[in-house]
Amino acid sequence: MEEMAVRYEKLPVEPTLERESGAVIPGREGRMIDVDHTVARVMAARQGEHIELILNRVSPKHRTEDLEMAREHLGEYATWFHGSAARYTNIKLAAGSINNIVIWPDELFSFNEVVGPRTPERGYLPAPVILQGGGGIQYGGGVCQVSSTLFNAASKAGIKIIERHQHTKPVSYVPKGKDATVSYDDLDLKFINDRSGPVTIKSGIANGKIWAQINGRNEEN
Repeated sequence: MEEMAVRYEKLPVEPTLERESGAVIPGREGRMIDVDHTVARVMAARQGEHIELILNRVSPKHRTEDLEMAREHLGEYATWFHGSAARYTNIKLAAGSINNIVIWPDELFSFNEVVGPRTPERGYLPAPVILQGGGGIQYGGGVCQVSSTLFNAASKAGIKIIERHQHTKPVSYVPKGKDATVSYDDLDLKFINDRSGPVTIKSGIANGKIWAQINGRNEEN
């Protein structure tokens, strides 16, 4: 039966967004072997009789229509950025990593989990960072501006923040107390979708600014 499961079963696919365009990719049904009924059919069959598997359709956990309705701007924020070409590269990579991410109800978003390690193998470059109240150079310098911009967009959208840390000294790109520093092995930005429908994250850079936007369905309507 396990060999048959590998051959015939197919897991359902959840609806999502195309990472570049943001277009909705519909969910797809899966199929699972109805073990009990298939075994019963085998037990009742005559010797040599051909038995067909009984397959049940399995729907995705979430509906494509709900994602298609998550188009209203719930909160957005933008910050000016400047600095070296390396810092620009790091910001662009991190902003692209969180763009067109879907967060379903009760799901937890982790900035570090989505963006991943800020390593040279993944294209990140050395750039200035704040370290224990002072300055330094690390791979991924500038990524904290992306997390801070996203934090403010999520706050404006009323999203429940689970984890957020401030820098050890003020930063120039957001008002005092509005920053969200991150470090892959230590400090994270996390929030949970406590709404009834999905929310999506849009993010990018344009005209010297990084912007982040939280979209969803306006539940007040």
